[in-house]
Amino acid sequence: MRIRENIMKQTKIYNKPNLLRNCVLGLISVFFIGVVGFPLLWMVVSSLKPATELFKSPPTIFSDTITFEWYLDAFSNKTVVRYFINSLLVATGTTVIVIVMATFGAYGLTRFRFFGRKAVTVAVLSAYCIPPIMLMIPLYRIIARMHLNSSLFGVIIGHTTVTFPFAIWLLISFFRSIPRDIEEAALVNGASDLTIFFRIVLPLCVPGILSTGILVFILSWNEYLLASVLISQDSMKTLTVGIANYISSTEINWGVIMALGTATTVPIVLMFTAIQKYFVEGLTAGAVKG
Repeated sequence: MRIRENIMKQTKIYNKPNLLRNCVLGLISVFFIGVVGFPLLWMVVSSLKPATELFKSPPTIFSDTITFEWYLDAFSNKTVVRYFINSLLVATGTTVIVIVMATFGAYGLTRFRFFGRKAVTVAVLSAYCIPPIMLMIPLYRIIARMHLNSSLFGVIIGHTTVTFPFAIWLLISFFRSIPRDIEEAALVNGASDLTIFFRIVLPLCVPGILSTGILVFILSWNEYLLASVLISQDSMKTLTVGIANYISSTEINWGVIMALGTATTVPIVLMFTAIQKYFVEGLTAGAVKG
């Protein structure tokens, strides 16, 4: 009995610091979640406020009246619907191209030995450090010479250039986490390199590929700078560029901007929530080797 009592006392002593640490970490987490989430909450709530509540002083977070007039005003314009379609086409096309190229590229850089492999790896990773604004003028001149400016495919090329180094940087860590013993065993049994890649390595990297695809899609969906430079025709603009049409030197239509901002964010949040499991698995898979 005395031994049991001593164990219980020691357990209580050890649990007190743990409880205090968990409370502190919980408060810090709640604080940062509030800092990040409050602007999003304000945007969603503001999109449901009537015009008289948007500029009320002092401002209130929640309104007594809920209205969808800003959404009706925004989506009654066929051009706004076109903005959504353009953004979806650009983000989807960029994601597909980048994932295919980065998957083969990362696998080749981690599995095959050839002259200049390290130089290519360093060059790709170094390109990730270059700010997109520095690539704006060269990209515009290249795409203009290809007669692809003011086209969605030109924007896809620009987004692919910016996101490809990031994607291959992530996928290299995922492929390195897969043991080579599995592939060597398949080679001994007579499997070819393509068979090993498609039937063994690729299924093991699905979580990593999905998580990378999510990030690439989000980067392309939210990108503004390149899309605003490469496209001048109004019907070809993406959603992020189209929202700027509601900001002028004389008037800012905050209600429509908040509604479109909410409509831009919700699809990303829903997509992220639907495949959150694969996203977490992908990030943790690249963090452990072996």
